[in-house]
Amino acid sequence: MKSIFIFLLAVTPYFCYSQVWKSFSADSLYIPGSPYSFATTFKVIDSKLYVGGGFTKSGTIYSSGIAVWDSVTWDSLQSGVFGGGVRSICSFNSKIYCGGNFFKILNPSGIEIPNTSHFACWNDTVWQSVGNIGCPNGSVQAISYKDMLYIGGGFGYIGSTYFDCIAGWDGVQWHNVNNFDGTISVFEIYNNELYAGGFFTSVSGTPAYFIARYDGAQWHDVGGGLDGYVKSLKVDTVENVLYVGGAFFNTGDSTHVRFIAKWDGSHWYDVGGGFNQDVETIEIYRGQLYAGGYFDTAGTQRIPYLAKFNGNNWEQVGSGIDNAVFAMAEYKDDLYVGGQFKHAGGLASSCIAKWYIHPDSVNIDNGELKMKNVPELKVYPNPTNGNITVEYILPQPEKTFLKIYNSKGELFRKFVISENENLSAGQAGKKDIEASKWAKGVYYCVLEQKGKRLAWKKIVIE
Repeated sequence: MKSIFIFLLAVTPYFCYSQVWKSFSADSLYIPGSPYSFATTFKVIDSKLYVGGGFTKSGTIYSSGIAVWDSVTWDSLQSGVFGGGVRSICSFNSKIYCGGNFFKILNPSGIEIPNTSHFACWNDTVWQSVGNIGCPNGSVQAISYKDMLYIGGGFGYIGSTYFDCIAGWDGVQWHNVNNFDGTISVFEIYNNELYAGGFFTSVSGTPAYFIARYDGAQWHDVGGGLDGYVKSLKVDTVENVLYVGGAFFNTGDSTHVRFIAKWDGSHWYDVGGGFNQDVETIEIYRGQLYAGGYFDTAGTQRIPYLAKFNGNNWEQVGSGIDNAVFAMAEYKDDLYVGGQFKHAGGLASSCIAKWYIHPDSVNIDNGELKMKNVPELKVYPNPTNGNITVEYILPQPEKTFLKIYNSKGELFRKFVISENENLSAGQAGKKDIEASKWAKGVYYCVLEQKGKRLAWKKIVIE
C-alpha cells in the first residue's frame, strides 16, 4: 500500500497537468452584437464534427444555425438555416438530415427551398426537402434505427398528413409509427430497441410516462417511467446501461432520483445523488460519465453546469464552466462541450470548448485508494508477456466487477467475478485472464463493487 501512495505522489502533478480545458476563441460560435448565441447539438460524421444551435457565425465564416469543424477550420453548409436553430443531426443513406426549430433554408441564389421548414437533408452539395408530402409543422429530433430514419418532436403533421409527434422515413416515403400524446425531445438505441424521451404520458393509449421503448413492432413502458420531462439519453456500451437526464425526481418503481437516473434494462438506480436542476446532455468520455445542464449542485457539492462522476461522487471538470451546457461529444480524443457559456476553465470560449485528458492519464479517483480496509488485490506475473492471474478478497458479498483500463483511461475489459452465490465477505477469489494478445503497454486493474472502486494495480504488458 505504501508503494501505491508513493506512486500517486509522484504522478499527481502529471495527472493535474494532463487534464485541461482547451479554448477555441472568444468568437468561436456567435451572433454578432448579441449575447444570446448557443450550441445545442453535436454529431460526428465522416471524421467531422457537425454543430447545431443558435448562431450565425463560426470563427470568421457565416454559418447560420449549423457549422462543420474538421479539428482545424470551420466550414458552412451553404447559407445554413433561418428562423431558428438546428436541434438534431443524423446520417442516413449517405445524406445528413437536420431537424430543429428553423423555418426555411435558402439556396445559393437566396431563393427559399420549398418544404425545408423544421427538417431537411444535405447531400454534401446542396440542401433538399425530405419526401413529397410537405414538411413537419413543429420541431424535430431524428435518429437512424433498423433501416429507417425516425423523427420525433413537437409536430403533429407532415404536410397535411397527421403523424402526431413521430414518423419513420425509409428514404422514399413516410410511415406512421403509433401516436404520442405529447412531444419527443430525444432518441437513443439501447439493447437493440429504440428509446424515446420527452414530455408525454402515453403511446397509442398505452401508459408510458416520459420515456418509452420500441422493439420494432410496438411501444412499451420503461420500468414504470419517470415523473417528469426527459431531455437526454446516453448508453454506456461497456456497462450496458442507459443514463437518462431531464427534470424528474422519482421513477415508476419508487426509486428516488434527481434529474438523472440509470436504467439497466430491468431496474432504475440513483446516480450519485443527482442534481438540483435540469440535465440537458450526458456523455461518456475516457470511460467516465459526464452530465451537463442548468444545475449548480451535483450530489452535495456546488458544481455548476458540468460535472463528471468518479464512480462514487460527482466532481467539477477542471475549474468549471460559466453557463449552461446543452451538448457533448467525444471527437478526436477531446470531449467537446457546447452550450450558452462564454468561458470554460477560465478561458474565453464562446459556446464551444474542449476538455482533454492525456492518453497516459487513468480514469481512477486517487482519493478512493485511501479508504480504510482496502481489500487485497494481487496481479502476477507482472510485468508479463502472457496470461495474468488476479487474486482478491471481497469486503462484502456483493456483485463484484474486475475492470481493466488501458493507458488512455478507457475501459478495456470487464469481468463479473462474483454474483453473490458463493463468495462471502473476507473470502479470497482468483481470476485467470488471457492477456497474451494485448498490445504492449501499461494497463490498470480495478476491483469494483456497487459502483465503488475499492483497489487497483498497475499492469505492464511487455
